[in-house]
Amino acid sequence: MANSPSSNSSMSAANEESISFFELLSIVFNYIAPKGDNSLRLRLVGLITSLVLSKLCAAVIPIFYGAAVDSVSLFDIENRTNFSIDLLLLLIGAYALARVGETVFAELKEFLFIKFASKAVRLAALKAFEHLHKLSLQFHLDRQTGGTSRSVDRGAKAMTVLLSTGIFEVVPLFVELVFICGILWMLFGYEFSLITFFTVITYSYFTIKTTEWRIKFRRRMNEADEFAATKTVDSLINYETVKYFNAEKFESINYDRALRIYEKAFISSRTSLTIVNIGQGLIVAIGLVVLLTISSRGIQQGSMSVGDFVVVHTYIIQLAMPLQFLGWTYREVRQSVIDLERMFGLLKQKPEVKDVPDSPALKIDKGEIRFEDVSFSYGRGIILDKVSFSVLPGQRVALVGPSGVGKSTISRLLFRFYDPQKGRILIDGQDIRYVQQDSVRTSIGMVPQDTVMFNASIGYNIGYGRPGANMEEIKKATKLAAIDTFIAGLPDGYDTLVGERGLKLSGGEKQRVAIARAILKQPVIFLFDEATSALDSRTEKEIQFALNKISHNQTTLVIAHRLSTIVNADKILVLNQGKIEEFGTHSELLKIDGLYASMWNRQSLSI
Repeated sequence: MANSPSSNSSMSAANEESISFFELLSIVFNYIAPKGDNSLRLRLVGLITSLVLSKLCAAVIPIFYGAAVDSVSLFDIENRTNFSIDLLLLLIGAYALARVGETVFAELKEFLFIKFASKAVRLAALKAFEHLHKLSLQFHLDRQTGGTSRSVDRGAKAMTVLLSTGIFEVVPLFVELVFICGILWMLFGYEFSLITFFTVITYSYFTIKTTEWRIKFRRRMNEADEFAATKTVDSLINYETVKYFNAEKFESINYDRALRIYEKAFISSRTSLTIVNIGQGLIVAIGLVVLLTISSRGIQQGSMSVGDFVVVHTYIIQLAMPLQFLGWTYREVRQSVIDLERMFGLLKQKPEVKDVPDSPALKIDKGEIRFEDVSFSYGRGIILDKVSFSVLPGQRVALVGPSGVGKSTISRLLFRFYDPQKGRILIDGQDIRYVQQDSVRTSIGMVPQDTVMFNASIGYNIGYGRPGANMEEIKKATKLAAIDTFIAGLPDGYDTLVGERGLKLSGGEKQRVAIARAILKQPVIFLFDEATSALDSRTEKEIQFALNKISHNQTTLVIAHRLSTIVNADKILVLNQGKIEEFGTHSELLKIDGLYASMWNRQSLSI
């Protein structure tokens, strides 16, 4: 039965650490004005100054407009008196200058905003991407690719929305409110100021409360969206499996189920928005009616002129227009905060395998590997139980045994995807827990059994072994891996696209690409996890010859399922039930007539 988005989200939530709103604001500020970057901080000061000047110009526009109306209204048509064309032109000029000033400073604010906002978004997305790669293997085994990538994508976009709406919508509105309330108080009395202020505050309070009420609908919609995205990605990645089992209809039903959940969440979210909009419209309408009523009464009593009425009305309209978008703005900001919380929650996720502070890089010379009483468990029973062995420099050691006995676990421990619960692993006498992970992985060349490739050219995938390698080095590696003839026969050669996860290549071709990639890396230690399992007998012999050649006099650890590939190993370790049950050369193990001999006989009979 398919998991519901709520169950998926709860699992994700359990894996992520919560983050407070104020902590989030602090993180965002550090992105837009990082310490030590005085140019960006100066740009931020200039932006704030431009914002204030823009709203100051906007606040005085109605004053000049109202004065111009009064100047015209005093004109006596019959006697042509009480009118000064010079004064009117001066007021019109001041009005136009204020409008131009508002536009200029608003554009200057946007110009100053562009650089630090775009940089902040880039740095936030980059940091999230880098952090995901730093997290331990267990996180990536548990994660849902579609949901995780969507969280980072939405988080990066949310940073843009938060900065743009916060700086261009919320802050200017309240700066303008302060200016307008101050001007209304000075010109017409505290009643106008208080009513205007109370209307905006009531509107804001109602918006905040109802938006908080709507948050649960937004969260459900996000969870349903991620669930649907995960279903899509998983289904497309497993395209061949879907075809093998004629499961297109089943996948469509699952995806439709996910879309129905999203549809229901979307309807709930949109319906609640209608209720919010009605309440907001009612509050604004009441404030408008009260202010216009008082203004009309002031004209009737002679305490206000027609120009004053125009000023009040203009201020009301000037505030009401952006106020109409306050609900939308707050929702966007709040929803952006939710999306940012998710992304920065991922950033707070701690990797299980961490470098010791100020740990040195691995100093590798000969490449000796030593496991000393290593014990490890994934939490579902002991996988390795006090395993000890060594691989001397230049030696070729093979690990064999039934499935599930810990052969691949040894390779993961050697790469420091995990740290052992007990015991230690040494390379050239250095405990790899106390050196930098990156330096450990740099020294090891891995050829996995299941080769996963990037959806790029075959040249890119081979060159990935050592970024910066030239084409001559890449061609040399492909020749050693016996894939050069195959590539030469392709219409686009090294520019041939391999498809997502390398699906355009056969299993053997992918494995040879992996071998070429490992050769190009030029490691001190080689680790082969059944590197020829997908090859035919002829190619297998060619590859075995190439592997023997490139790993000659280099430390090599081979995980083998096909025993014929390791008969010439210097030492063979037979694992069973978490322990090394037998060890020796191929001939020595056959003489023991134990587990290895039994496995050899079974494979010999099956040939």
